Amino acid sequence: MRWSDILSEGVISVGGIGTIVAVCLVALVLLMEVLPLFRSASIKPLNIREVPWISGEIVHFELNEYQTMGWLITNDGTLKVVRLIPPDPEDADAKSMSPLAFEVVKETKLFDDGEVTSISTSTGETDFVLGMDNGNVRVGNVEFKTTFVDPVEIKSWFVEQTDSVSSKHFSHPGDTVIYNDGVVQMTPQGQYRAQNVEWTLGDPVEVSDSAIVLLDHLPQANARSNLGGKSITFAAMDGENTLKLGVVNEKKSLLTGKTKLDTKLYDLPPIPGNDSVPKFILIDGLGNNVLAVEESGQLSRYDIRNKDSIRLAETVDLVPDPGVSLTVCDWVLGRETLFAGDSQGNSSGWFQIRLSDRNDERFSHRNSSDGFALVRAHVFPPGPGAVSAFGASSRSRMFIVGYANGQCSLFHMTTEKHVADLMMPEGGQVGLARIAPRDDGLFIEAGDKIAHFALSPGFPDITLSSLFLPVWYEGYAEPLNMWQSSSSKTKDELKFSLYPLISGTFKATFYSMLFGAPLALLAGVYTSEFSTRRTRRLVKPTVEMMASLPSVVLGFLAALVFAPVAEKVVPACLASMFTVPFAILLGAFLWQIMPQTFTLRLQPYRLWFLTPVLVLGIYLAYWLGPSIEQWLFLGNIKLWLVHPEQGSGVGGWLLILIPFCVLVISVLDVYVLNSFWRGSVAMAPRFTFALLSLGKFLLFSLVTFSMAYALGTLLDLAGWDPRGTYIGEFDQRNSLIVGFVMGFAVIPIIYTLSDDALSSVPSHLRSASLGCGATHWQTTVRIVIPTAMSGLFSALMIGLGRVAGETMIVLMAGGNTPIEDWNIFNGFRTLSTNVAIELPEAVQGSSHYRVLFFSALVLFLLTFLINTVAEVVRLYFRRRAYQL
Repeated sequence: MRWSDILSEGVISVGGIGTIVAVCLVALVLLMEVLPLFRSASIKPLNIREVPWISGEIVHFELNEYQTMGWLITNDGTLKVVRLIPPDPEDADAKSMSPLAFEVVKETKLFDDGEVTSISTSTGETDFVLGMDNGNVRVGNVEFKTTFVDPVEIKSWFVEQTDSVSSKHFSHPGDTVIYNDGVVQMTPQGQYRAQNVEWTLGDPVEVSDSAIVLLDHLPQANARSNLGGKSITFAAMDGENTLKLGVVNEKKSLLTGKTKLDTKLYDLPPIPGNDSVPKFILIDGLGNNVLAVEESGQLSRYDIRNKDSIRLAETVDLVPDPGVSLTVCDWVLGRETLFAGDSQGNSSGWFQIRLSDRNDERFSHRNSSDGFALVRAHVFPPGPGAVSAFGASSRSRMFIVGYANGQCSLFHMTTEKHVADLMMPEGGQVGLARIAPRDDGLFIEAGDKIAHFALSPGFPDITLSSLFLPVWYEGYAEPLNMWQSSSSKTKDELKFSLYPLISGTFKATFYSMLFGAPLALLAGVYTSEFSTRRTRRLVKPTVEMMASLPSVVLGFLAALVFAPVAEKVVPACLASMFTVPFAILLGAFLWQIMPQTFTLRLQPYRLWFLTPVLVLGIYLAYWLGPSIEQWLFLGNIKLWLVHPEQGSGVGGWLLILIPFCVLVISVLDVYVLNSFWRGSVAMAPRFTFALLSLGKFLLFSLVTFSMAYALGTLLDLAGWDPRGTYIGEFDQRNSLIVGFVMGFAVIPIIYTLSDDALSSVPSHLRSASLGCGATHWQTTVRIVIPTAMSGLFSALMIGLGRVAGETMIVLMAGGNTPIEDWNIFNGFRTLSTNVAIELPEAVQGSSHYRVLFFSALVLFLLTFLINTVAEVVRLYFRRRAYQL
């Protein structure tokens, strides 16, 4: 016996300690994946050297994604392909800033007539438009082409060029050499990756008689053209300060195969009463607007959707402070958000919204001819000097701002996160700032120096505020909480707000427990206190067998069986919430009217008499459903839900006012009318008392409905309509279905534990209560339930944890819509469902991947917090039970 005790104690101890260790390890794994989200960015200097060009000589510079080469265009029309030699790997001192060899690989003269006076490029795109001093524009394209070269071919090429293989300068991963008018690099896998530059330049398009001084274009990837042909839209200002809009369509002859450029030019109307000259001209990403921006910050937005009727849509001041001038104005990735930087170092982000979508009067003073307005959505900390340079990332909403004192700052537009700062060693005004295509490097020119930096930005698109607070996304009228983790385009903003997922988790938990918890607790009270032993032996195993049904089966039934059926009889489903309890209570009062000898004889079988009562309640709901829909919901509840301007909201108010009025009437009956009632009927015969009780029940039911209807009418007359709150647009897979099915799944757990807790109450407490003259119901309510309250509460908390972590039922029947409303007719997405859906497809180590782990950590912490509070409450009830 001693050894068995020791063995049992050891097994139990190991099991308990093992459980604690396992939970701690789960939390540790989640933390290890989540903590990198909040690490700060790091910037490491690689090289610095003298600027290899004369000031004003180049008009554009671009890096490749591997930061091994680039291309630049000079103002005389020369395209230069250059190689960036990496730092010497033997130089371990990164602060030494070894000179950067900026080696020219190839020079090509693009044209011989004229010079480049302006250029238009777009972040993440390869096409460009050149503005010439002779008034022409030329459309071109420059892109990097990648191939992998056979090692034997590389060695042969070296032998041909140098008569020997250079092992010193091309023997380590990352080393680069010039190869066939391009650059070849040794990869970490030992492969030889070659890149060269391919370019095209179209024929000149005549726009004006004077030089093109300002120019912007809509990239071909954004342009909408007929029959799949190439199309380019550009806006330009010539030397005479005339604003023009041009559309160039490339048409190919089906007979000869030759292409012809069809050009249409449109004049933009002048701004009335304004003679200032624009400093910037821009086209948005949809090609709907042209923005002409002056140095004072005055922006004029032209609506160009109808090319034959271009009109001025609105004017807005980007720099409201007096005496401050606008120094930089350009698009971030996607050409929807406009960056504006001024002479005081202030930076902001602007995009267009639809004014009618606002829910307040903040922009009511804005006037525009098309119903849209350009608003300042993001504001960033001011810099130490005037903004002098800007560079946008080609894969995220991150951008770099250069200032006049040589400092540069990295920000993220969507989250407004201040990523990092860096200072050029010798200061000077920043004239060029570029982010490498993979967001892993910076290329900055300041003064007469040009520097190359290695960048590790971390996860600038994730902050605690963006995860839990509203964020103002492009195109939306106000800040919102949204979850949208994938998109067909790199340019689209990804949205990682956890609030809709947390809201969906609470929504699923609330509606499921609202349905399942009362049924499970009342069933436990019945089998423990009122049923016979024979009935209890039959009912309890049957209910416990319900727990063996797999979640996927319940989800399948909910999605493919219950949801389509419920969609056809929505009013009947709503009515059944009230007719079924009414029928059960009516059956109880009718049971009391029957002769006592008859009821005593049928006492062991009274549970079976509940079946026809349930059928009656369901049939009553089905029969009343069409009438209720015609009376309260305009004959079509789905139409009524989405049109608050039609009909009244009384039908919606009844859903919550009827339970509320039932509670009010019950409290009045127990604490006010009960003493008078008992004194009046105390001496009445059993049959008379039963008839009076039935009449009282029917009267109270009528009063309850009348009170609820009257309150609903008053609220509707006051202008309060419930549509758009807890009721709204109807989806087939909604919270009502999930609440019913998931409540069905959680009933066995709560029922079993509550029945065990009630059955464990000492029998002498019941005997003492009954001996003092209390009824079975009074004994149950005032003695048994308070004594077992700690166990009942534990049953509820275990059921709550089961519902909060449920995945398959919600996945199949919840609609998977990450929204944050509490509409019972709408779907949702929970934290657990979101992890199950998206984690298999998330890129390992990405922001999306780590945010999914963060959502799992949030669910872990929520469950831990709820269980901790539940344990405190359970101990409180246990102490009270001991006092009994």
